Amino acid sequence: MHRWIPEVVQLIFEFVYDPIRTVDDKEGRVTIARLARTCQAFKDPALDVLWAQLHSLDALVLCCGGRRDGNNQLIWDRPLYNADWRLLARYAKRARTLTISPELDTWDIGTMQLLSCFPLPGPLLPNLAALSWLSNREDFFPFLRCFCGPNLTTLRLSPISWSARKCAAVASLAPSCPLLEKFLCINAEDSSVQAISEAVVGWKKLQVLLVGPLDEQALTHAGSLETLQQLGFSVSDLKSPVLEFCSPSTVVMILTPSPSFFHAFSQNVHFSTRHLLLFCQRYNENFPEDFFSRLKSCFMHPEELLELGLTVTTRSLEDVDNRLIVLKSRMLHPLLSFKRLDHLDLGSTCTAYIDDTFLKEIALSCPHLRQLYLGNQTYWLINPLVTFEGVTSLLMHCRQLSSLGIFFNATFKSDTAYMAPVDAFSPKITKFLVGASCIDDPVKVTAVLSFLFPNATYIAHCITNGSPKQLQGRRVHWDSVRRMFKEFVSARKQSWEQGWLEGKAAVEKNVVA
Repeated sequence: MHRWIPEVVQLIFEFVYDPIRTVDDKEGRVTIARLARTCQAFKDPALDVLWAQLHSLDALVLCCGGRRDGNNQLIWDRPLYNADWRLLARYAKRARTLTISPELDTWDIGTMQLLSCFPLPGPLLPNLAALSWLSNREDFFPFLRCFCGPNLTTLRLSPISWSARKCAAVASLAPSCPLLEKFLCINAEDSSVQAISEAVVGWKKLQVLLVGPLDEQALTHAGSLETLQQLGFSVSDLKSPVLEFCSPSTVVMILTPSPSFFHAFSQNVHFSTRHLLLFCQRYNENFPEDFFSRLKSCFMHPEELLELGLTVTTRSLEDVDNRLIVLKSRMLHPLLSFKRLDHLDLGSTCTAYIDDTFLKEIALSCPHLRQLYLGNQTYWLINPLVTFEGVTSLLMHCRQLSSLGIFFNATFKSDTAYMAPVDAFSPKITKFLVGASCIDDPVKVTAVLSFLFPNATYIAHCITNGSPKQLQGRRVHWDSVRRMFKEFVSARKQSWEQGWLEGKAAVEKNVVA
């Protein structure tokens, strides 16, 4: 047994029980526990696997003298002595991830207080790499720092509300875990700005930062980090500081109350990023005419932008036919400067007033597009101007497209068959999303789409049974297209194969003659 490679043994044990893959694999957990008792060679690798991921602190309490009382709460009914602490430390050093879940809110506070008295040098879980503190319990938060050690690289918090005690606990975290790489506290609110900002300024190795609002100093610090790969924050204050986000590789995500709010906030913001995703909670009465012009001016090198998204997360019933929030071709004209775009997502906006001419212009300006979404994510009661002519001109020039979503007019002006240009044939597209596009002849539409997208595996609309009555006819027609599409594609392929065989036979006959 001494010739075994410990790493190989551990891999085998992780196959038997992998807590990352499944939380409730009781059989696997029991098997690993038995293996740990089998022989000395199995003991350490089996215990490492068994204790690697803790979904609560229950196991630590039970392993060193704790028990459950009549209310199923974990308690110690005797003091812990040196032998108890050393036994606890022997298991605690093996933990790599820990989740403090809301279910822990039923814990007796005395149990947490006793754990915080850990007398040995260093944190309670010295090798902990990832901590998810999901409990909102007020009196637990002061103990957060007991679990944040020098090896912690990922910290996730999700308090429902912020008190002075919680803010104090978070603000002082940086010295305890100076090498933190990922910090997630997405539900943070205005009252936590100073606490989270103080912690963020103390971390120099951040790779992922997803939080709520931050102050100017924290945003400036985050924007200057060369290690940062992903930055997400919210804006609720219109002070509009001068901000520069210098790392081109950072994916920047910004949440604001509305497009108008971001428009005002962005006056003194400068981006070098190649990836920008904007999220707005709702529409105001109108969409700023120069929104995209202002956005373009924020970029130091607009021609280097690769990904741009604008998502409005909530829409009211009044918005579905509000012409003041509809995007027009002239409003989107600044997008033509983003020549290297490969991902453009305006799927949640109303793009009814862009026309075939603009669609061709953006195709010529951004030929590297791989994913394009225009008004397809939700229904609108305003008829779109884009037609099949615009869609095919887009396909003719954007040959790398693999996913297309567009709100367009799929009706035909005459009874004659529509012949799509051969150059628009797009075998790379596997997903086509039509939103609530107009349609009157599903058979003709299916015939055209089966030619344009022979390899599409997903064609979908966004109209539900609860959508307005005037859209129910479109829902029925697009459902018909989805049902017929595979049959049309199959028939076309059979026709092509038959034509190829006939042509080959004719050529061979001529050669023989």
